[in-house]
Order: sequence, then C-alpha cells, then structure tokens
Amino acid sequence: MDQLMARSMKAYQSKFARVIQDTLALLFPIMLLGSFAEVLKYSFLTPSGFVATVFGVTKWLPAARQISQLLGLIVHCTVDMIALYGAYGIAYCTVKAYGRQTSALSGAIGLLAFLMAAYQPHSHGRLLFNSTLMGQGLLIALIIGYIVGRIIVAFEKRRALRSYQIIWPLLLVVVFSIVVNVVVSLTRSPEVQSFISSTALHAVQASALSYVIGMGLLTDLLSWMAVGGPFSASPTFTDPAALTNLNHALKTGSAFNVPFKCTDVTLFHSFANFGGNGAVLAMIIAILVFSKRQRFLTVSKWSIFPALFNNNYAMMLGIPIVYNPIFLIPFLLAPLVNMLVAASFLALKWIPAAVYPVPSGTPGPLIGFLGTNGNWLALILGAVLIFVDVLIYMPFVKLYDRLDRNRGEQ
Repeated sequence: MDQLMARSMKAYQSKFARVIQDTLALLFPIMLLGSFAEVLKYSFLTPSGFVATVFGVTKWLPAARQISQLLGLIVHCTVDMIALYGAYGIAYCTVKAYGRQTSALSGAIGLLAFLMAAYQPHSHGRLLFNSTLMGQGLLIALIIGYIVGRIIVAFEKRRALRSYQIIWPLLLVVVFSIVVNVVVSLTRSPEVQSFISSTALHAVQASALSYVIGMGLLTDLLSWMAVGGPFSASPTFTDPAALTNLNHALKTGSAFNVPFKCTDVTLFHSFANFGGNGAVLAMIIAILVFSKRQRFLTVSKWSIFPALFNNNYAMMLGIPIVYNPIFLIPFLLAPLVNMLVAASFLALKWIPAAVYPVPSGTPGPLIGFLGTNGNWLALILGAVLIFVDVLIYMPFVKLYDRLDRNRGEQ
C-alpha cells in the first residue's frame, strides 16, 4: 500500500494527470444527468423494465410514453455521445496546462478531429458516425484530443496563435484524423470481426469457466479504460447458451442441471456486476462508510441511485475510477472473487443457475435471485458477496483518502 501510495502520488503530480482529472471533472455532471435519465427510462418507464413491471408505472402515469421519449433524448445527447465532450474537454485542458494561452478554439479542433475519426465513410452520403465510438470510445477520444492539444501547443510555442494562424496545425490534425478513421474502419471490417468471433467460439469450447472469467475480467479492465468490453452492460438471455439453459429448465422443472452452468448470465451478470462493472455498488458503500473526504461522499451520494440499477457511469467519472491506478486492483479483484465463489456454489449444486429472464434495469443484487426463480440462497449469496466486496474496496478507499488529503496539503 505504501509503494502504491508513493507511485500514485508521483503520477498525480504530473501535468498529464491533471489534464485527465480536469477533463473527467467536466464530464461528470453530463454523465450523471445521462445516468439518471437512462435508469428512469429503461427501468421505470419501459413496459418491460423492472420498476415498471413491479408497480405498473406505464399503466397509471400520465404521458409515460412522452416522458420516456424525452429521457431517451437526454440519454442519446449525454451517455451515447460522451466521447464528443471528452475530445473537446481534453483538447481544451491540454492547451490550458501546457500552453501559454487558453482558447475554446483548441476544444473545437479536438471535437472536429474526433468527429472526422468517428465518421463512417460507407454511409452513402448520409451524415453517420460510429455509434460505438461515440458512446464507448472515450479512451480514443481522449487520445485524439490530447494529441490535438499537444499539436496546437507545439505551434503556439513558436508564435501566438490566432484564429487565422491556426491553419497549419488544423491541416495536420485533419491528416491525423483521417489516418485514425482508416484504422478504425479496418478494425471493424467483417474479416476482423469474423476472426474475433471464431477465436471466442474456440475459447468457449475449450473451457467455459475460464472463458467467462477471462472475458469478465477483460470487460472490467476495458471499462476501467473507458472502452466497451465483450460482455454487455446487462444480461440479454437471448444468446444460444442462455436459450438452451432456459429450455432445459422449463422441460425438467429445475435449473440445477442445465447444460451451460458457466455463462456471462449465470456468473458475471448475476453475481459479479453489482452496481455495474467492477462491483461499483460495493465501492459506493465503502466510501460512504469509511471515507472522510467530502468530495468523494458527495459523488457517491449522487451516484448511488443509478448504481442500484447497475449504472456506474457517473461514479466512473466522478471519483474518478477510470485511469485510477489505486482502484484498478479492487475493480478487477471483487468481480473475480464473486465469479469464483458463484462458480463453486453452482458446481456443488447449492444454488441453481440463473436461467430465467429478468426485467431490464433489475438491480444487480436481485438478478441472481430472480434469474433462479426466487432461490433464497442465491439472494443470501449475493448479499454476502457485496459485503466481501466492501471489505475488498475498504483499504483502497482509505488509501485514496490519504492520497487526496496529501495532494490537498501540497
């Protein structure tokens, strides 16, 4: 812990770390708004949502459909476009940290660079952008915006740049963006996607448990890096393994002997995804109980509502968790422990597999309970795992408190 503290303290003293933190601070209120809107739309105002199913909200709430549409607009303009704001913010903050003058023009150029990188060339003349990059490409947006900011700073050091003197760095940024666009287009080609799918299929056939744990950890790691992972944000119950398990349970009347006990639904979503990737709900509880920093407490209180419904976007940017080396260890360790314990319970047949579909927006601790058709041991296991996760996060929360206090004193 002392070594982690010393190295983290040294890292956070750099200008680059300050640029990242300033950018994430700009994005937090946008993502918080989008998180609330997403939870209200999909859990409360969608007929198949969890709260809507339990309380029949869409049946008695006036103008429920219109409100849902407005919330969807907010989600599309915040969560689904967060990379746009990231590209603008980091370009602006980079020039502010490294340059001699601060200009909104630098943020606009960063935004332009990302739009060019995200544009889909095979859109037949329509203005279409890569939706995956828009919503899950924050890391790429930050890299593009940072490089754009450094290019502007490099030209600025030669002479004070004005709006009419920005042409040369702008042309360089355009060339850079086109190269990124080509690379992104190649990675999304059908040949590359087929290769990835075939590799994943062989992994499933080799070892289901190792595949689920590996893909689960990769999903959490990429989430920490602000990139979309191989597992979806919520269980779908529509993949072949889930449908096979469900049909077997319906025919035999039991989910204890399903053909596929180790899947993303039975392990990752049911027991390792409390509050979103990284078991963030446990982190929020740990902060509320053990942290003494007012900023962390405030962010956690605002983020607990969406986290209850497995939406961790606000928490990821508010603390922040993304690119935070202190929280990387528990962010990966807590889900790993949960999946291993749940796999052991399934192997021993102490709990059935979660094979029954649950409503969208179901709180994380209830997915395993409802997915097993109301098995109480599965619910108790989820509660125990949350408690264990809080203990895993506790020393790292205290360490981050020390780091934040020391930074404040300096």
